[in-house]
Amino acid sequence: MRVPLGGRRVRGYVVEVDQDREGSLKEILAISGDAPVFDGKLLESLRWAAIHYVGPLSVLLDKSAPPTLPSRPELSSPSGSQHHTSQHPVHDVVEAAVAGRRRPVSAFVSHWADARWEEMLIPVAASSRSALIVVPTVREAEEIAEILSRSHGERVVLVPDGSGSEVTRAWEKANSGAAIVVGTPRVAFWRISDLALGFVLEEGRRAMKDRQTPTVHIRDLMRTRSRIEGFGLVFIGPTPSVELIAAGAEVIQETRPWGLVEVVDRRDDPPGSGFLSERSLAALRSAVGRGERSFVFSHIRAADSTVRCTSCRAIRLCGRCGSHVARQPACPRCGAPTGPCLQCAGESFESMGTIPSRLVKEIAPRVGSDNVGEVSDDRLIMVGTERDLAGLHGLALAVAVDPDALIRGHNYRSSEEALRILARLVGSVSRKRGHRTILQTSEPETNLLAALKRGEPIPYLEGVLARRARDGFPPSTEMMAIESSGIDPAEVSVLLEDIAGGMALGPVKVRDRHRWLVQGDLRHVKQELRGGLQRLRDSGATIRVDVDPIDL
Repeated sequence: MRVPLGGRRVRGYVVEVDQDREGSLKEILAISGDAPVFDGKLLESLRWAAIHYVGPLSVLLDKSAPPTLPSRPELSSPSGSQHHTSQHPVHDVVEAAVAGRRRPVSAFVSHWADARWEEMLIPVAASSRSALIVVPTVREAEEIAEILSRSHGERVVLVPDGSGSEVTRAWEKANSGAAIVVGTPRVAFWRISDLALGFVLEEGRRAMKDRQTPTVHIRDLMRTRSRIEGFGLVFIGPTPSVELIAAGAEVIQETRPWGLVEVVDRRDDPPGSGFLSERSLAALRSAVGRGERSFVFSHIRAADSTVRCTSCRAIRLCGRCGSHVARQPACPRCGAPTGPCLQCAGESFESMGTIPSRLVKEIAPRVGSDNVGEVSDDRLIMVGTERDLAGLHGLALAVAVDPDALIRGHNYRSSEEALRILARLVGSVSRKRGHRTILQTSEPETNLLAALKRGEPIPYLEGVLARRARDGFPPSTEMMAIESSGIDPAEVSVLLEDIAGGMALGPVKVRDRHRWLVQGDLRHVKQELRGGLQRLRDSGATIRVDVDPIDL
C-alpha cells in the first residue's frame, strides 16, 4: 500500500488489521497491486527472522515481494500425472509431505547432479501441490530446471536473475497453482501456492547467507518456514553443515556420495619442484591422450596467506594455538610471536596456492599449450577456483593443488569449509572406471582427507561438532558480530554493556569500522538490541549485524 509519511507517499505493508480505530490514524492512500505478497504464516516466519537476525521487519517484507507490482494470479489446474512408484531414498519423505504428513527435516547426502530429480519429485508430479527448490547460483538453477522440464513441462518455474518484470511473472506463476519453483536464495522468502515440499541445495555454501543486515541464512529461514507452514523439507548436498546435524536432521545416505579419491604425498618432493607433482602431470597427460576433460583446482593466493617450509614442506603453524601463519610477525588468531618451522626449525618459507594463470603457464609445456587454459578458454584441461565449480560435472580427472591451505585455516569453520569445497570438487568427477580426483598434500594422515577417501563425511562432521562444543563455538553457543561506522564507538559500547553485559567483547578496529563480538545465550539480547541499534541508525550511523558469522 501507499501511505503519507512526512509529506511523501511511501510504500508499506499491512501486517495487522484491527476493527477498533483509536487515535489520529491517517488514511491509506492506495493499494499497490491486487495480490497479497505474503500470508499470516509467512509473516510469522519473517517476524522470527527479524528478531533472530536483529534486523528491520520491513527489509524482510521487501524480500518477500516481487520487484514490480504483481497481479492476482489466475489459479490453474495441473495436468494429470500418472503416479509411478519410486525407489528413491527420499521417496517416503516426499510422499509424506505431499500427503500433508509431518516428517523430520532430512539431509540427503548426494551431489546435486546425482540426485535423480525427476524420480524424487514423482509424488509432487502426481499431486496438485507445489515444491520449492532453492539453489546457490543461477547456473545450477538453470540446469535443474532443464532436467525437471523434461518430465514436468510448464509446471517448472525458473526464477531468472535480475529485478524486473520477468521475476514478477515468475512470482505470479509460482502462486497460480501447482508449481515446481527453482531459484536462487531470493525465492526462500517468497510465498508459494499450496507449498508441500522444499528442497535446499548445499546449504553450507556462502551464497546461502546474506552478507548485508539482516544476515539471513537460508537454512534457518527454510527450517522455520517448514515448522510454521507445515511443508516437508529436504537438504541436498555431499556435506551437510554441522548446524544441520546439530539440529537433528534425519541423515539419508544411499551410496558413496562421490567417486575415487587418490592422495599424493608431496613431503619428499624437493624445494622448487613446482605446483604439480609428476604423478598429477602424468594423470593429466593420460586424460588428454584419451580426449577427456580435467580440472585443476587452486585457491587464489592473497596477502598473508598460508605458507610452508621449503625444507620439509610442513605448513607454518603457530606454536601456541596451532593456527596457520604466513610471514606475519605474530599469529593472527592468538597474537603469539611467530618463529621458525616447528618441524625442522627451517626459516625459509614459500606461499601456497596460486592464481590460475600461473598454473596454466606451468602445465602448458608438459601437456601442450593448446590443451590447457582457464575455464573460459574451454580446453581439455581447465584451471580454476571455487567459483568455477558451480556448473562443473562429468570430468575424468580433478587435481587439487594445495588443499592443505584450505584445511589449515585460522577461522574456526576452516576444516568444515575445506571438506565442503573439496567434496564439490570430487563430486565434479564422473564415476567411470579410471576417473578420479588427486589431492596433493604435505599432511596425508589428516582425518579430513581420510573422510574424502572413504566417502564418509558424516562421522568427520560429527567430530567437528564435538570439537566446536568443547571450544565454545557455534552451534553450541550463539554468536554475532556488530560493526559500526559514522558514530563514536563509545555509544555502541554503552548500548551493548546495558543489554549484553559481559557477553560483549570489543571494540577492535577493522579498516574503517569498529567491531564487537557478542557470544552466549542471545535470545533476549537480540530482541532488546533491535530498537537500540535502529535508533543509532536513525542518528546517521551505519550499523551491520552479522548473526551466526561465517568469518571471524
